[in-house]
Amino acid sequence: MKRFAVIILAFSLVLQSCVKIDAPRPQKFSRSVLLYLACDGNNLQPYAETDLANLVRGHLPVRTNKDEALLIFLDDGNGSPSLHRYYSTSEGNVVKELVKLYDKSFDSADTDDFKRVLDDVEYFFPSEHRGLILWSHGTGWLPPGYYANPKESRSAVSKSFSQEGSTEMDIRHLADAITRHYEFILFDSCLMATVEVAYQLRDKTDYIIASCAEVLVDGFPYTSLTEDFFYDHSRGTAGLKDICDKYYEFYNSMTGMSRTATVSLIDCSRLDELAAVCRRIYNAHRSEIMYVDRNSVQRYYTGDKHWFYDLTDFIGKFATASEFSEFSRAMDLCVPYKLATDWILSSVRVRTHCGLSTYIPIADATYLNSYYKTLEWAQDTGVLQ
Repeated sequence: MKRFAVIILAFSLVLQSCVKIDAPRPQKFSRSVLLYLACDGNNLQPYAETDLANLVRGHLPVRTNKDEALLIFLDDGNGSPSLHRYYSTSEGNVVKELVKLYDKSFDSADTDDFKRVLDDVEYFFPSEHRGLILWSHGTGWLPPGYYANPKESRSAVSKSFSQEGSTEMDIRHLADAITRHYEFILFDSCLMATVEVAYQLRDKTDYIIASCAEVLVDGFPYTSLTEDFFYDHSRGTAGLKDICDKYYEFYNSMTGMSRTATVSLIDCSRLDELAAVCRRIYNAHRSEIMYVDRNSVQRYYTGDKHWFYDLTDFIGKFATASEFSEFSRAMDLCVPYKLATDWILSSVRVRTHCGLSTYIPIADATYLNSYYKTLEWAQDTGVLQ
């Protein structure tokens, strides 16, 4: 979820033009970045407008011969969902160029419709390098329906990633819908820096940027980020670390409950190694996993949503010294950069932050455990048998 209201900034665009949707662009683009704003019927519409206003106030790609494409998909319930390209002219004018309108039956939290947008971006802007920003509600790896009403029946309605009315996108189906490789995927959504989510997406992207904790409604500070989205990430992670820094600094400068930020840069190429280490540790300590005192483990949730705990702190409760040393080496490679404020919403003290949360199995959570076993992290580590 996202929280806290913000002032909406108005913005104007000096030009709007249309693209023929029946013909792809003739050239291959050097880089495309898609910001997918899913906010129809989920109370986030005003904040999408604010983030778009902030984005336009910042650096935008200039339309040149080596075209870089910043694409914005917006489904906010006001008119038809749309895909636009935003760019600057050499004179500094901002252009919002219509690429495609979708019919009103389009559901931005439906996996097939989500994939349509990804396919359209590639059709019109075939690119050598790609980035993806997923903006909506989020509840990590949880099955759709569990966060708001955690019953062991299927009567609940909530979200895993994204929500439109009563529709939510299962993280497994999200992974299936991503059929192209992305340099980075950024979740501007709550609770998505879970090892379960990252592992499910490990073959879809080089890096994930996400938060173990809640993301406030102001989201990421887009005014200062666009240039980092188009940084040449093949030269290293400096641009991605800058995104983390700017997010953290934005919230760390605030006071009270608004001084809330956790952010992680996750190297997906290292997740298989982390899973192998965890499997060895879990196999050696099978009888201890269910009996870990959860109250002693760093948590990232608020209220009673007890499904998100610090992975390193959890492992440290039962691993031997040599096992923990091996795990720590793998973890440092998997999460090369992470930042956290001292508190989450003034209610959860952050005494340690490894950059990835995890589920600590609950013995009597029959439905939840059954679902968890379908996730690739659970299958490959054997944490729950």
